[in-house]
Amino acid sequence: MTKNKIIYIIAIVLVLIIIGGGLFFFLGNIGAQKKVGVKQGETIVDCSKEDILSNAKCFSDRMFMCLPVTWVTTTAARITVAVTILGLEDGKCNFERKINNIVDLNCYFSEEAYKTGFNLIAQTLGMDRNLQNLIDTECVWQNSN
Repeated sequence: MTKNKIIYIIAIVLVLIIIGGGLFFFLGNIGAQKKVGVKQGETIVDCSKEDILSNAKCFSDRMFMCLPVTWVTTTAARITVAVTILGLEDGKCNFERKINNIVDLNCYFSEEAYKTGFNLIAQTLGMDRNLQNLIDTECVWQNSN
């Protein structure tokens, strides 16, 4: 499968999450959270096990504060995508993306950058949000082919 197809599939999944998150954000519903691990003394909350609308609300609540959170999904093409906020490090928000359990993108975003929220994450998944310059300067691509 080509990289463009993978990015297209990831983009579709992200759009569904954004729509769901928007609905729950405006409705004020609290998403389900499951504790899965610890990084630098903070618990990482897993927002990937409940329905898609709860997932988006769970993830966005923590993302906008740069609190440790993760969301994992598997596409129809059996590609596993994990988006994780690891928390603040040296005043920057550490963001990590894994494709099929391999870290391929690691970023350290300023507060101003991570407050753009889903637009920033959408940009890391290949959806143009006019933030590519930010990705290019604040992220390190790993395991590039």
